[in-house]
Amino acid sequence: MPNKPSLRDVAKHAQVSVGTVSNVLNRPASVSDETRLKVRNSIDMLGFVPDKSMKSKNLDSCVIGVILPLSNNPFYEELTLGIEDAIAKAGYCVLVGYSREDAAIELQLLTSMIDAGFKGVIVTPIGPRNQVFEKFIDKNVRVGFISQTDNQPEQCSVAVDQVRGGYIGLEYLHKLGHKKVLWVSGPVQHRQCNQRYLGITQAARDYGVEVTAISSPTMDFLSGEAIAPQIIAAGPLPDAIFAANDTLAMGIINHFRSFGIEVPGTVSILGYDNTSYAESGMIPLTTVSQTPYQLGSTMGAQMVAELSAGVDHVHQHVVFQPQIVERSSTSQRK
Repeated sequence: MPNKPSLRDVAKHAQVSVGTVSNVLNRPASVSDETRLKVRNSIDMLGFVPDKSMKSKNLDSCVIGVILPLSNNPFYEELTLGIEDAIAKAGYCVLVGYSREDAAIELQLLTSMIDAGFKGVIVTPIGPRNQVFEKFIDKNVRVGFISQTDNQPEQCSVAVDQVRGGYIGLEYLHKLGHKKVLWVSGPVQHRQCNQRYLGITQAARDYGVEVTAISSPTMDFLSGEAIAPQIIAAGPLPDAIFAANDTLAMGIINHFRSFGIEVPGTVSILGYDNTSYAESGMIPLTTVSQTPYQLGSTMGAQMVAELSAGVDHVHQHVVFQPQIVERSSTSQRK
């Protein structure tokens, strides 16, 4: 006997996404009349029947999965705390998995959470959205995206305007009189870093700042300490260093201090994130703030709202605007 048509078969027949088919079935008010009719026609023509057994599997689950790129990272620690505080009020709990910025591990975590019947999943995806995430929608698992960069994501999302963050960071350094800036990025595939660099290059053109860039394979404190000798060996130090996150920046500062390089006397250093660590370092770090706790609590509240509202839920897409938090690691160029 032929296989029963799946949600993906309906989506292909109607020439829409799997998420749109799911919305027609579960949240019809969120879909236009024209699209709803097209999907309903495809359902009737294919004889599609929703999988009720999978719906009941996670009906009473109280677990929300969270998939993050990295562990031992203060940004993600504070983000997770925000999620936990928001969903705990509604009686849910969090289980966290780390993809290690590896798409294969991410897929394994996604599949395991589906099979375990998680009520919902909040994910910071490794790459652009693709059919991997549609597995959740297909199985009636609610999905929320952090740092989702699609213009119109089909599920709830929170993000920071990363291009703007890079722009205002370089603009700030320019206002301090810095004309040569080194951008210390994360891995070449890191989407948020690449978006920040886009903003940096735009600001460099606008303000006539000379920008050079290097990449770190990882974005932790030890990586900052490891890349600092390369910066020194490359020749004359730049006026300022703009690091892709706070931990990289603090690692660079730590090595520079041990080497006798004054921060900010010799070189200003700007971070990115505004984690709690940034304020408590030996040299409090000036940084581009993207409020990780607020990002997490907003995402958690969105997930609770979707689970509570059911078919009446309207997806929310919140984009935070970054700001400069000025501390002691930067100063006016003499």
